[in-house]
Amino acid sequence: MMNITQSIQNRVDTFPVGQIFDYQAFPSFTKSPDAVIKAVSRLVAKKKLERFSKGKFYVPQKSIIGLYKPTDAELIRSELYKNGKLRGYITGQALYNQLGLSTQIPRTVIIACNGGRQEKDFGTIRIKKIVSRIPIQEKDVKLLQYLDALKDIKKISDSEINQSLEIIYRYVVELSEKQQKRLLTLGVKYYGPQVKALLGMLFTRSGLCLLDLKKIQDLLNPVTVYKLKLDRSVWPNAVRWNIN
Repeated sequence: MMNITQSIQNRVDTFPVGQIFDYQAFPSFTKSPDAVIKAVSRLVAKKKLERFSKGKFYVPQKSIIGLYKPTDAELIRSELYKNGKLRGYITGQALYNQLGLSTQIPRTVIIACNGGRQEKDFGTIRIKKIVSRIPIQEKDVKLLQYLDALKDIKKISDSEINQSLEIIYRYVVELSEKQQKRLLTLGVKYYGPQVKALLGMLFTRSGLCLLDLKKIQDLLNPVTVYKLKLDRSVWPNAVRWNIN
């Protein structure tokens, strides 16, 4: 029967260079945590592994100028997952750049996560964690990102609101009917009146809506006006949702 030290080495041999992992990456950790910790420590001592932070490691790659460190993408991935489970999603300016709503690429990447606030500076990038208002599930990440974009529509750097809404509208159109319903459910339950009004406007455009939006309209204060300076020729149904 293979001993733990050998099984750890064999597992490490399968890890891509620069991928950050923790002790939970080893199946034997649950039953024999002390043995796994000792085996990993020996690999660190032999320079076969590098310690990234407390309880996290990566397989190093040497070059003529020294060791290659994990990429920015890997740094972000390591903060999005814990014990192999998703615990956060990218939001803020980095997300809006990814969605094509802005051309600005920020140095600070914001992650909404199930957990406390935290900020880490890795030199090339800074990662800031904020507390998510919503229990995060992998199936909802894309939908939550669209909702965050609607929430921040007036604050997105280097963007024009009409154009940004057009881009978000195209994303919404591409969702399945099930996902569209889930988007509305999340928006109604966890987001403010402006997001609800914008969802109503998007879903009633060009007959997109296959759902009953009256419940959303009933939740909105009929005298509240959402001032976004929309182009009425592009968004003629904005008036129905008190958006101007």
